[in-house]
Amino acid sequence: MTPRQLLLVTYHFPPSAASGSFRLLGFARHLPTSHWQVTVVSPPELPWEPVDAGLSRQVPPETTVCHVPYPKAAPKFLRWAAPYAVWLPRAWRVCRTLADSAHFDAVLTSGPPHSVHWVGLKLKKRFRLPWFADFRDPWVHANPVYRFRGMKRRWWQYWERKVLKYSDAVLANTPGVTNALRTAYPRFAAKMHTLTNGFDPWESAMVRPYGGRSELHLVHAGELYAGRDPRPLLDALARLHSQGNSIHFEILGRNSTTGLELDAEIERRGLCDKVRFRGQLPYQQALDAMAGADVLLLLDSPGRTLGVPAKLYEYFGAGRPILALAEPDSDVAKVLADSGVPYRLAAPRDAGAIADALAELTRIAISNQEAQPPEQFTRAHLTKTLAHMLEGHRIVRAKVRVVRKPVEETV
Repeated sequence: MTPRQLLLVTYHFPPSAASGSFRLLGFARHLPTSHWQVTVVSPPELPWEPVDAGLSRQVPPETTVCHVPYPKAAPKFLRWAAPYAVWLPRAWRVCRTLADSAHFDAVLTSGPPHSVHWVGLKLKKRFRLPWFADFRDPWVHANPVYRFRGMKRRWWQYWERKVLKYSDAVLANTPGVTNALRTAYPRFAAKMHTLTNGFDPWESAMVRPYGGRSELHLVHAGELYAGRDPRPLLDALARLHSQGNSIHFEILGRNSTTGLELDAEIERRGLCDKVRFRGQLPYQQALDAMAGADVLLLLDSPGRTLGVPAKLYEYFGAGRPILALAEPDSDVAKVLADSGVPYRLAAPRDAGAIADALAELTRIAISNQEAQPPEQFTRAHLTKTLAHMLEGHRIVRAKVRVVRKPVEETV
């Protein structure tokens, strides 16, 4: 069977170590088993984001990666006013050349940054390709982080509506985001689908359960940002330590945007020998650290109900108990309830509830309770769903006579 061809355009793909890279790397790794080959157009790196050269070794050999460098020499004002959009003209020229010389069966653009969907719209209009717009986070409607106002909101809402109108399918990574978009744009509801993030199963030998150690090992993997405040957790840890519970807390990732002096907060609570910052780690080292944890911590933004941090799915691969600091009516709570993994949920600002939940999870860890990784959230399973959707749109397109020639541009 001749493989189908997918053009994937994104700001994040290995060697980028941004969280969005792992979803797209999963697509590239698993789509070939469903007879889809992937050509990726992405920057080799963005100046302000982490990279991990080891991730590039996970890209399958049949995947073509076209690295389009970020224009570091662009005028400083443009890079300040539109730090992501300045890359798009370069990306469009490469995508146009590729589409002129090769037969693609579909194109998928993945944001944020959602300005990348401009390239998908151009490809849709010029080459009549079936176009999938992948929303890894909300854009304007139901966006839990960025509160657009005034002209900026109207501008981005205009583009959001345009993307939803012209794309053939919209992928959202949680049911809550899908429902929010359907409510905001009922006219386009039929083309909206949920495709969650996922994980690749780990080797069971990697996981090192509690085994009667004198000190519980709690690990948070990922950057602290978007209003995620660890101080209530620190209060809970201080309370538990005062009651004779010994817990070592390890934080993997950067702490550059919280605005908190965490070292001072830790010292104030007498936890200097109990909390360790390890900074940004290569992906494999981060997996090893998660596998060695007794309990894994998910720290979400207070008040957020839509969206799931991508690290939660990586946690599923470890089969370890999870402490989730998230709202009870959130997407996080729903995904955890469906996973079958041992967990406890506590409101992000409630130190008492956090302490109680962590004490319960300590008992679970001591008993070495371990769940099988949930199959429905593996990247292989999810990518099969994506392949099925891509094939459906490819077949529909084949039934219509398509003329591969430029058409008048309207954007």
